[in-house]
Amino acid sequence: MKLFCYNIELAKEWPGLPKGVKFDPSDKEIIWHLLAKVGVGNLQPHPFVDEFIITLEVDDGICYTHPQNLPGVKQDGNATHFFHRAIKAYNTGTRKRRKIHDQDFGDVRWHKTGRTKPVILNGAQKGCKKIMVLYMSSAGGGKAEKTNWVMHQYHLGTEEDEKDGEFVISEVFYQQQHVKLGDIDEQDITEATEETIIKVDPVTPKSVTPEPPHNERQYSDVDLG
Repeated sequence: MKLFCYNIELAKEWPGLPKGVKFDPSDKEIIWHLLAKVGVGNLQPHPFVDEFIITLEVDDGICYTHPQNLPGVKQDGNATHFFHRAIKAYNTGTRKRRKIHDQDFGDVRWHKTGRTKPVILNGAQKGCKKIMVLYMSSAGGGKAEKTNWVMHQYHLGTEEDEKDGEFVISEVFYQQQHVKLGDIDEQDITEATEETIIKVDPVTPKSVTPEPPHNERQYSDVDLG
């Protein structure tokens, strides 16, 4: 019991985590944190989880603001994680709110891309992962343009869609552009190079024996006796 009390005192004096510590959990580890958040199987959240996964207590969930205005988010390629609740877009139906509501211009909303992926933990499906990309259209309408903002969203259960009001985890990041050489993308250069390679049937090369270099003074300095 004394040791337990001593550990409590140490926890109170914990100075925080050192610089350089990076939170980069796998899909399985994210689902574990989500299970602990809601108390499934008497799991308890890690005592420092709030240092890495921010809980958003807002009525509109993750869509109450543009991702660049979310706490802790930077446009450096690193991901920021959030606990928040799934919110329905309308009072009826199951469609979830994906439209950003604090914008005075155009239509800014998250669109799902690809299929929902099951997340297996200890041999059984415990959750799902979906990928979304932020699209933006101008105030005058027109085609929505894809932005570099990406969100990986995780929810519990085996259903493709999250339930209204349940906690989910969203991983938000700004996807960096490819490195470019001048105005041409390096990947495009590689693809173009591969496409222009001409295939030639192998031919046996001609064998040529080089002649030794001619030296008129090769023997002029040799003493022949």
